[in-house]
Amino acid sequence: MINPGIWSTVANDLKYLSQGPTPHARRIYAFNVNGFKFRTKSQEHGLKTQNYGVFLTSSTSCVASGANQNIRQVNLAYYDKLEDIIELNYYGHFKVTLFKCKWTDTTRDRGLRKDLWGFNCINFSRLIPMGDREEHDPHIEASQVEMVYYIDDEVNKDWSIVVHLKPRDLYDMGEEDGEVCEVESCRQQDLNELFSNSDQLSLFKDDKDE
Repeated sequence: MINPGIWSTVANDLKYLSQGPTPHARRIYAFNVNGFKFRTKSQEHGLKTQNYGVFLTSSTSCVASGANQNIRQVNLAYYDKLEDIIELNYYGHFKVTLFKCKWTDTTRDRGLRKDLWGFNCINFSRLIPMGDREEHDPHIEASQVEMVYYIDDEVNKDWSIVVHLKPRDLYDMGEEDGEVCEVESCRQQDLNELFSNSDQLSLFKDDKDE
């Protein structure tokens, strides 16, 4: 039980975070953040555009080398293709947008390497496994990411070449925090289903935009 006097000094954002989000979350198909316009991979199926390439740098614990098994902290680059966008609602006080990705295993050479011209190359068949460890969580905050696009390597068929993009200008249209949400309206969904069985969920559009 928290002392009422102490509770009154806690910031409102922290109070809402401690309660957790509402039981229902919303799935979004496109989201603008950090000067980039992201779309899920499924939304761009059959299109010539490519707005689903995701990149971020994160401090990660890993072994120094095969011969040196000492653990060290390094800043690793992570790459993937955007699978899903989920919006969590903290009782109308604020919202958090998460990107779901199946991250390529860049901790080893089999998933990430440089070509002769210095470009990073990714092998999408080498993924970080899903599990209970923190580094196995496929969800990240949308505010953490930048956009890249991938070019198939015609010589090494399992590999794709990474091209980094510069942010585009975003114009202030009244949104907050530099985030602009493009919503193709769909029904709110149970939060547990979105996180435990999201690959099998069917989406339903409402008759009217939300």
